[in-house]
Amino acid sequence: MTEATVRIRTPELADIKLPDAPTLAAFLAAHPDYFASLGAAELSPVLQALLHQQPKLVAELTLPLPPAGVTSLPHAQLQIYREQLARLKSTLNALRATAESNAALDRVLHEFACALLCAPQRTAEQVVTLLHQHFAVDTAQLIALQALNPATQGLLEGFLASRTPLCGRLSEAQRHALFGAELPDTGSAALIAIGANLAQPRWILALGRIAPDGFNPSQGTLFLTQIGELVSTFLPDERPLAP
Repeated sequence: MTEATVRIRTPELADIKLPDAPTLAAFLAAHPDYFASLGAAELSPVLQALLHQQPKLVAELTLPLPPAGVTSLPHAQLQIYREQLARLKSTLNALRATAESNAALDRVLHEFACALLCAPQRTAEQVVTLLHQHFAVDTAQLIALQALNPATQGLLEGFLASRTPLCGRLSEAQRHALFGAELPDTGSAALIAIGANLAQPRWILALGRIAPDGFNPSQGTLFLTQIGELVSTFLPDERPLAP
């Protein structure tokens, strides 16, 4: 017999011949302590070893349902615990995805900072160029606050008073004043105050993305704040680009 002719068949539960009901009944009548002794002496160690060696297998086992009209406390508790575990797994997966996304953004921010340090000229044009190289933006502008007319500055009062980046959809007046035709009305934007005094900054860094959720306020503004700090340090005395 060659190796090719050898056929190994995995046994299945259907292959196991179970005793018929009368035989089983006679056996249990003669051994009324069978399940108690088996559970204490044989079955318990086997189950403990299985739980230790293959916990995932045990976690997926299901218990037979009780008879109709009977409420089983262990079944109810098991269902509650498994639902709680499913929710915890979902939360953990969401936290993991957020951590991975933050790590990727942190890496991009680090590369942007290195590029600023290596820049041949500390100019506003250089900042805009590097922003396009390192971040997924469709438009980027560094605008002098004093170059904006009083009406446009009034549109930014709420943003400047908050001293935090503005992230999300702009009003039609804000979008037109800062981006003109470069950003469609369905786009999203981020506004970052640049300068030592965020309430009265020297520049407004305006970033735009065509995607409506490209800049989403639910994502937070930590990285936008860090971008603003880097640019503020990079251009301490530089005159910005005019709108």
